[in-house]
Amino acid sequence: MTVSIELVTMIVSVASTILGLASGFGWVISRMDARFAGFEQRVDARFAGFEQRVDARFERAEQRADARFEKSEQRADARFARVEADIAEVKADIGEVKVAVARLEGPAQRLLVAR
Repeated sequence: MTVSIELVTMIVSVASTILGLASGFGWVISRMDARFAGFEQRVDARFAGFEQRVDARFERAEQRADARFEKSEQRADARFARVEADIAEVKADIGEVKVAVARLEGPAQRLLVAR
């Protein structure tokens, strides 16, 4: 079987065209990967700085909130101590009132009267 030179030329040109397209496509993909990697590094660096700033802001806000809560807790403790003192004073006064009422009423009446 003999093959004409035109057929060989056509097969070689189709093969080289396919090989050229495949290598060009591979080159484009590798360039895109390199660009995306560079872009990812820039974005990661940018977000790392942003993340640190945001974390610092949240820490400051948390410290301010903790300080506020501590102040309000101290005020509440002071108020609670004053209320406890007032209650103790009222308890002492109630004892005196009971004694005074008992003196006004006189001795308790008995249910059975002796004849």
